[in-house]
Amino acid sequence: MGLSCWLEGRDEAVCCGAFEMSETGISVRCSDPPPAGGMVRLQFYTPLSAEAITVNAEVIWSSVEQEGGMGLRFIDLDPATWSILKELARRQRRG
Repeated sequence: MGLSCWLEGRDEAVCCGAFEMSETGISVRCSDPPPAGGMVRLQFYTPLSAEAITVNAEVIWSSVEQEGGMGLRFIDLDPATWSILKELARRQRRG
């Protein structure tokens, strides 16, 4: 699943690409990821929602090697958002 998203967490928003998603988190490629332990806000669009999905997340791992990337754990999800993320993860597993 290629999912484009916006990452907010510093003084600017950065466009990134998500490459692996689960019900509890997501892996994101970006050239200058924040360090592990930081908090970010991730926003993306999906056909499963009429509005952009916005989630808060904790940076679990961060790497600047090759393309750069990080692993994010979703926090404080409301039930409707969690349901959409669960369905996106299920679709990704199915290919």
